[in-house]
Amino acid sequence: MNNPDKLIKSLLSSKKNIRIKLLGDSVTHGLGGVGFEQDGEPIAAGYARNPNGYCWAKSFKEYMEEKYGAEVVNNGCCGADIQFLINYFDTLVDAEDDLIICTIGSNNRPCYCDKNNLPSREEYGRAFYDYIVSFYGMCRDAGKEVIFVADIPCVQRHEEDGPNYVMILHMDDINAIHKRAAENFGFPLVCLYELFLNYCSENNVELDSLYWDGQHPNDTGYDVMFGLLIKALSL
Repeated sequence: MNNPDKLIKSLLSSKKNIRIKLLGDSVTHGLGGVGFEQDGEPIAAGYARNPNGYCWAKSFKEYMEEKYGAEVVNNGCCGADIQFLINYFDTLVDAEDDLIICTIGSNNRPCYCDKNNLPSREEYGRAFYDYIVSFYGMCRDAGKEVIFVADIPCVQRHEEDGPNYVMILHMDDINAIHKRAAENFGFPLVCLYELFLNYCSENNVELDSLYWDGQHPNDTGYDVMFGLLIKALSL
């Protein structure tokens, strides 16, 4: 598995002003942070940027631009899954992008199919694996470096079935699938899922205290995400 910290440091040292594109779902978009509003520039499929809401992506953008002179653009979209990123790849990714940091998978856990015709856990997991590999290939074909981030955990109530879906995969499955794909294809990965759980354990922090709703972080949770990511990337 390639080291994400070595990759980003190499890019920062080889080019004066690199452009980093953040892709992901609502946790990258910033839902749950104070001031969340889609009142910025359009992204794709009716989504717009959240320029002023408190979130890890905004902190990352400000930090990277101030310390390293990098340009950071957040194209996270609420509700996005890996298929969304593939379908809208040409809209989400620009020619100027040097590095893509992709945090995806939470919305690939539930299945909205007929409950009498559900895929097996193995089939659903294999499909997510294949989508990750396909997206990685698209990034490479476009000449973009990519770092995947296995997203943070959810509290238990957000790992259960809902009225119109079955939660076939869980966040530990998403983390494990990311790790397997990274090991097999050698792409850089930050296991934020594990880092977040370790942070809570080591600091005696209740997981739910870092969330707005049990799935999307509050401002404190976003601060923890930002700090863990910066440390994982040796920045």
